[in-house]
Amino acid sequence: MKINYKAITSPPNKGELTNRLEKIRILMDRENLDYYISFDPTNIYYLTNFAFYVHERPFILIIPKEGLPKMLIPLLEKGHIEQRAILELDFIIYYEFPAREGENWFDYYQKLINKDATVGIESMMPMGIVDKTPGKKIITDLIEEARIIKTDYEIGRTIHACKIVNKGHRVLLKKCRPKVLEFALYKEVTNAMTSKIVQDIPNANFRATQTTAAVWPPSISHDPHLVPHIFTEMEEGGPHVSIVQAQVDGYGVELERTFFLGNVPEKAKEPFEVMISSRALAYNLLKPGSVMSEIDKKVRKFIFEKGYADYIIHRTGHGFGITGHEAPYIAEGYDRKLEPNMIISIEPGIYIPGLGGFRHSDTVLITQEGYQKLTKAPETIEDLTITI
Repeated sequence: MKINYKAITSPPNKGELTNRLEKIRILMDRENLDYYISFDPTNIYYLTNFAFYVHERPFILIIPKEGLPKMLIPLLEKGHIEQRAILELDFIIYYEFPAREGENWFDYYQKLINKDATVGIESMMPMGIVDKTPGKKIITDLIEEARIIKTDYEIGRTIHACKIVNKGHRVLLKKCRPKVLEFALYKEVTNAMTSKIVQDIPNANFRATQTTAAVWPPSISHDPHLVPHIFTEMEEGGPHVSIVQAQVDGYGVELERTFFLGNVPEKAKEPFEVMISSRALAYNLLKPGSVMSEIDKKVRKFIFEKGYADYIIHRTGHGFGITGHEAPYIAEGYDRKLEPNMIISIEPGIYIPGLGGFRHSDTVLITQEGYQKLTKAPETIEDLTITI
């Protein structure tokens, strides 16, 4: 059953962010933490709506068990954070770094945490901050955990972001023809998406907004993480593999397709259909309670049995949220169960040197009864063979 969520373009209100903070405090209580410290700009954005660039002047969020979270910030950024942050915060301001003895960021920071406290820190925390953190330190990624299950607000924002990439992908298929340059496609598609974002969200934070579009022509589409040269030309035939991604004012999504220009090489027909069938298998397994590692194992087993074991180079899917790649993961070794309101990709791929790559990817919401695709683009080989 399709659930009719509405696209949302407005920033989160204080209630939404306060609820996120409470999720963190519940997790803190389970781990008997007195404080939780965040340096990761993505996590700080999730809790505050403030996006920033990491440099030598650190921003550090200190979350106590109760009371206002404290935000250690450089004076230079005071106006910036006051303009963007929505969660109520107690700001502690340091002048500059480096600074005179006693006035560096760590001099202020160490006064904010009791020396005998139990302190949670992110696994990716820089050692320079870890070393300056008082107390008994416990590595635990509480904010990443809280981000996995989306609120109705987050789903609405993701639905809007999917409309952006849907538009971008339509432009890509319209403009992609033999001899068209990679740079020309990138320019046309990203301009279309960025223009739509600005129309819909005039005050979008471009620290948390980016658009990407590219096509891997058949000569390189077997290598999905190779970065195409800007003067790479599209080719007749295929498989071409498109990638259209966006982070829309803080919400990441993607839409990808395998397609052909003018004709489908005979050798490409079978792997395309195996990719489509493996994708259908993955979708059939999407329901709350399914173990994500088991989904990946079954999809990989299907592709193995079709004779393409040597051509699988990545997992079946990954999560979306305020970034385009995050937990949860449809991957062997990730034994968590699917839950309603997770948002994931489904993208089993086959990559054959000398022939090309075969991958569709959609942004998918897990619902109470199964799933709902949030992105839309043609899927069949007939609809993805473009007349030239």
